[in-house]
Amino acid sequence: MANVAQALESQVLVASFLTRHELSVEKAVEAMQRTISWRKESGASEARKQLLAKPEMRFADFPFGSEVLNFLPQCEGGLAIEKRGLPYALRCTGLADAVGLFEQITEDNLMLFQMYLNEWRLLQLEHHAHETGQLCGVLMVQDMFAPAGLLNVWRKQHQKAAVMRRVTSMMDEHYPGLMETVLLANAPWVLNALMKLVTPLMPPRVVKKVQVVSVPETAEKLLEYIGPEHLPCFLGGLGKNEDFVAARAALLTAPGADLFVKAGGVEEQRLQLEQGEVAVFGFNVGADLDILFSCCFLPEGGLPQDVVASVRVKDTGSTFTAWCRGCLVLSFDNTYSWVKSKTIRFELMKMPEAEEPIGTPGAKPIDAETAEPTETETETSVTSDSSPEREAKSEVRSAQEATSG
Repeated sequence: MANVAQALESQVLVASFLTRHELSVEKAVEAMQRTISWRKESGASEARKQLLAKPEMRFADFPFGSEVLNFLPQCEGGLAIEKRGLPYALRCTGLADAVGLFEQITEDNLMLFQMYLNEWRLLQLEHHAHETGQLCGVLMVQDMFAPAGLLNVWRKQHQKAAVMRRVTSMMDEHYPGLMETVLLANAPWVLNALMKLVTPLMPPRVVKKVQVVSVPETAEKLLEYIGPEHLPCFLGGLGKNEDFVAARAALLTAPGADLFVKAGGVEEQRLQLEQGEVAVFGFNVGADLDILFSCCFLPEGGLPQDVVASVRVKDTGSTFTAWCRGCLVLSFDNTYSWVKSKTIRFELMKMPEAEEPIGTPGAKPIDAETAEPTETETETSVTSDSSPEREAKSEVRSAQEATSG
């Protein structure tokens, strides 16, 4: 065991392997021996030596670092420090250009950069463990805001998913414990549907660490981990955006489109669907107000079918799979309020085709009993009962998780 630990070069890695295998020395040693061989063959040991010899080495000085940073906007360390005193990783995933990146470098080049980055992270964790006695991992924040729309970004770049699987597999197998928590911040509703396509391709241990954080929840969630001065404004902090990710500085608009619903009015949004096509929808109401929301499907030549029964909510979303050709209709009803107009930021779009069906006809039900109107909106209601019928629930089937792989 002592010889194996010495060959592994990092006491943090030794402790992480033992933790991974529930203190089973036999299993941990077997896994460590595989990683020792990998570190020699891949160049990870050499990367560690380089970083120890040049502790001030910048990310841009890593192999192919300038190309990676140009096409994958990110920040780690410097101002990006979380409450425990450790650097956190900030990636602007919605601004990434994988197609452009791989016109400049190869997938193996990216893996080499990622290996240097992981070795740098490992050294930070070792220093923290030496100073505090705590074995920690890296907090990873993925900013999912995409000016062109996250679905468009996914369509353009998902053919490069194989290399991202290589990255996550390398971290999972050879750097256990390095990835502690992954927060997908500023997440549009479409991300919940995309995750059904992505999660089957990820190691289960990684999937358990991922949390999807919606736009309204982003600031509160991230401030649990990071002080406001060390968090950029676009994530709900007080830090100057340009001091973290320059490419993100001027892009402050939340994902989706705006819909204005006047006081006492009703607005609809529609999407034509062919049989088997999947729609994803979601919205939130501005100014801490709510709206009476319902959704139905109009099959061609048939009668309307309820997807979501009328319910007053501030925000919600789901997916729907068409069992035939027809039209999905979202209704935003503000007739109960003759005082306040509403601004709805909504998303309504089709999912790309998958190798396996994404779901069965229907959408995840929304529980009306948990959807309470806000105090401010209750005061403006002119109906005798300020809440919707408590028995109203969606009688539709939940969309199944994707089985692609």
